[in-house]
Amino acid sequence: MALFGVGAGVPLIALGLMSRQAMVRMRGKLLAAGHLGKQAQGGIMLGLGALILSGADKLSEAWILQAAPAWLVGATTSI
Repeated sequence: MALFGVGAGVPLIALGLMSRQAMVRMRGKLLAAGHLGKQAQGGIMLGLGALILSGADKLSEAWILQAAPAWLVGATTSI
């Protein structure tokens, strides 16, 4: 929770410290980046959905588990 708080607070503090003039100047770039980010996330979600529906997610999981070092598999699956 502390990391979430820091992660959520740092951008808000940074935005609060910026002047209104700088935000107006960057507005177009921020909107374009947000639009592109939404499209990228949508494409990723569609791809993940296709993997899940086709069952390919299980194949990729098995491949990753075989390729990963034992210490990493142990650390991530022991929880």
